Amino acid sequence: MTHVRRLLTEELPSHAAVWLQRRTLLGSPTFVSLWETMGGLAVYWAWFEREKLIAVLPSVQFGTGRLARLQAMPDGLYTRAHFLEGAADKAAIVGQFAASIASQTFSKVYIHDYYGQLGTVAGYERIECETNQVDIGSGNWLPPDKKLQSEIRKALREEVPVRDFSLNRHLDPFLDLMSRTEKRHGRVPRYSGEFYRALGRLAMTDMRIRWLVCEQGDELAASHIYFVEGDMLLNWQVYFDKRFSSLKPNQLITYSLARELALRGVRILNLGATPVDAESLTAYKMKWGGDVYRYPCWRRYSWLGRLL
Repeated sequence: MTHVRRLLTEELPSHAAVWLQRRTLLGSPTFVSLWETMGGLAVYWAWFEREKLIAVLPSVQFGTGRLARLQAMPDGLYTRAHFLEGAADKAAIVGQFAASIASQTFSKVYIHDYYGQLGTVAGYERIECETNQVDIGSGNWLPPDKKLQSEIRKALREEVPVRDFSLNRHLDPFLDLMSRTEKRHGRVPRYSGEFYRALGRLAMTDMRIRWLVCEQGDELAASHIYFVEGDMLLNWQVYFDKRFSSLKPNQLITYSLARELALRGVRILNLGATPVDAESLTAYKMKWGGDVYRYPCWRRYSWLGRLL
């Protein structure tokens, strides 16, 4: 018998949980469970054949009942179906995952299909997303923009201090930097201190999470959070204090980490999702080289979701 089951973290077979933890950061149980600090629930869509687990699609659910929302994954992150065993038609299995999710009573569903596993998905609306991908694996990589190169050399020459995030030392200065940055942009902070504390704890044991900061006394000039997924370095969050712009901390952090990880086999620097009409951000990303990469997000609203 072949079918899709909805599993919570504690329902995942132990061998599958270990396999996911080793194979993927973004789909690992410890990472997906981070959103529990924000009221989320880790949900795994599992494909079984004759009681044998073949494939798993990680996701996060927020809310309950008809107000429940599902994201795979939240906030510019990606998901994909991971195959523990061989399958004759992987595309059909992924399609069944999407159909099974659509059969539920979620008010809103977002599936960020960065890896292009889904073709045309019935019942979903396709939204075009994009990022910039830079090949950093070809020798002694440098961004092509001359001004950017000069800024990096300046920061290196002046030995601008860049360090790994320390939970005890940096959490409070980071939360202050994050709050001030969001206020400057007229936004409410998206994540709580509890979330960042959990992320910082996980970063201490999982080197696929790289959180770097630039210190200036008791304050932070910049904070960058990156995730390593396979051979890709994904830039997820950047917070920056404009008072310290002369130090060029953003340029130095991105360059230094990309060079470090390129030596360890990382091939692609992903500069993160680009919002619509973000011309200045797009122009800055282009300075790092690479190409625009477009991918679909599949969106589905219930009648209630469209009202909310």
